[in-house]
Formats: sequence, C-alpha cells, structure tokens
Amino acid sequence: MKGKRIRRYATMVLGAGAMLTALLALSPNTTVGYLTRQGYFQVELLAGRVPLEEARASAGYRDAQLTRLDWIREIQAFGDDLGLASGDSYTTINPSWKRTIYNVSACQRLAFRPVRWHFPIVGRVPYLGFFRREDALQRREALEAQGYDTYVRKAGAYSTLGWFRDPVLPHMLAWPEGTLANTLLHERAHATLWVPGSVRFNESFANFVGNEAQLRYLASTYGEDSDEVGEERRRREDRAHYRTLLHEIYAALDALYGDPERSQGEKLRDKGLVLAAIPTRVAALHLHHHEKYMQAVRRGPWNNARLVQFRTYHTSHEQFALLLEQEGGDLVAFIERVEAICRGANNPYAALAAATGFEPPPEDSVENF
Repeated sequence: MKGKRIRRYATMVLGAGAMLTALLALSPNTTVGYLTRQGYFQVELLAGRVPLEEARASAGYRDAQLTRLDWIREIQAFGDDLGLASGDSYTTINPSWKRTIYNVSACQRLAFRPVRWHFPIVGRVPYLGFFRREDALQRREALEAQGYDTYVRKAGAYSTLGWFRDPVLPHMLAWPEGTLANTLLHERAHATLWVPGSVRFNESFANFVGNEAQLRYLASTYGEDSDEVGEERRRREDRAHYRTLLHEIYAALDALYGDPERSQGEKLRDKGLVLAAIPTRVAALHLHHHEKYMQAVRRGPWNNARLVQFRTYHTSHEQFALLLEQEGGDLVAFIERVEAICRGANNPYAALAAATGFEPPPEDSVENF
C-alpha cells in the first residue's frame, strides 16, 4: 500500500515539472516559493535515475565504485533478512548528479526553541534542504536577520523520508562500507515505521535502528571478532563519549536560558563561554579517534541551532535499547513494539517513556514557519 502511495506522489511531482518551472519567480522566502524552487531540483534528481544493476553494467565505474555497488546490493539483502521494509529508496542511482545538498536549521539565541517548517505529507521538519549553496546561504542570512542562530551543513545523502524513490548519489560510491550500511538501513527503518507528526522522534528511532543494523551487518559479513567489527565498536565508544558531552552542554545552556536571575546580556556572555569551551572539553575526552573529533568541533559555529540538530538525532537512545533488550534483540519485534507503543499517541516520546519507566524529554517549544 505504501509503495503505491509513494509512486503516486512521485508521479504527481514529475508531472508538475512545467508548473514548478513557471512558479520559480515566486520569492524563495515563502513556503510556496521554497517548494517550487526545490521541486525543480527534485525533478532534476529523479529524472536522471537508472536502476543500480543497469548502472553497474554500463562499464562507467572504477573497481572501487563497483565494489560499493556490490556492497549496496548485499546491504539491501541483509535488510531483507532482518525483516525491514524494503521501500524503493536506494535501488537506483543518478550517475550524472553533481550538486551538493545543504541543510539549514535555525533556533532562538537564548532558548532551545528551534524553527520548524510545515509541509504537505511529512508535516513539521526541523531543517530546510537546498540544492544550491547560494540558496542555503540566502536563507541563513534571512534567518539571522530575524535574530536566530543558524547552522548550515552538507547532507551526505538525500532523503525524502520514504515518500519518493530516492537514488544513490555518485559521491556515496566513495563511502566506507559501514557508512553505506548505516545510511541504507536507516532509511529502511523509516520505511518500516513512521510516526506521523514527529520528525525528531522518527530520526532518533531510525538512527538507533540504523546503528544497530549496521553492526549486525558487519558482524554477519566479517565475523564478530573481526577487525571491521572491532573498529566499529571503537567508533561507537567515541560517539557515546561525545554524545554524553554534548547532552551535558545542552543541559547546561538550557538551565542558563531559564535562569530568571540573569539578564539577557549575562546569558549571552555565559553562553559564549560555554560554547567556547567545547574544544577544550572534547580534547579532555579519552577517544580512540581523537583528532577526528577535534577537527569536527573546530569546523563551523557552535550555537543553539547546531545543538538542536544534534538532539534531533540523539534522543531516547536508552529507551530504545531497553525495548530491544526486552524483545531478545529481535529488531522486527522491537519495531513492532515501538509502533504499538506510539500508535495513536499525541506525543510519541511520552508514550515511549511511559512504557519504559524513563522520564520523557521535554516537548519542543518551536517557532513555526
């Protein structure tokens, strides 16, 4: 049923290409203007798709790229074995695609009150995607002029969260095997379970499933005691330490913003001190890949928008882990359990917390666009 619905919407988008082109004169700062502009590039991306097997037979790829096309096929088969819904994403590739995709997010400067944009089908989303750097920077400037913290980052993969048949992008054929596995299995988690109205919950859920399925794929392919699995476990230890630190920073700033005894000027000053100390605090962590994290924290601004994006993908990990353990490690049973818990719930986080005995995370207070 969902596959038919996806194809129906994809057909509608492709058929609207001429209309989208005619509407590009609309202001890119309006929702309609944004949709038409990005819809144009969406049509461009989808129109260039070819099936992966057809691409592989074209003799247009180097040996390393052919190896990755084989990995994609093996990862998809592993997802089938796990019982994840197949969906239609990443069964095609756009071999001529040369654009870079950017995500723009925004948040109030003295409150974790992120901007959410509302769109048909997917509902509220915590970022905007752009296919041209100049469009992303233009939107960033407009948001900063309104007083928001902003964060612009490159998106490694392109996803419409299961609503369209998203292709593999050419640069993905340079990725490590574990990264490919995580991305493809993350997207299949979306196809298996989607809770309407909460992108934050869905991304945290798919992030958890993608991580768990990726490790199982590597263990199945190379063995539990292999160097590949050992290296992935070390990477996870690093991410756990880093995630804990960022949660601590988030909590400290949240308390600062809610302190009625401090003026706005004092809050801005102390916020700057907390954020400026992030590289020093990361340097003090005991990490296997220390320099990688030092390079990451030195790139780009640290502000509320960046921290909120981190939180979008890293909430309720402990609750998900507990439910998976209760289901004996069975991923499909775990997903069915999460679906049953969240069915009909106005707040999936509250429902998850009630089922696991954890405190629910505070509901987002958001700026709606």
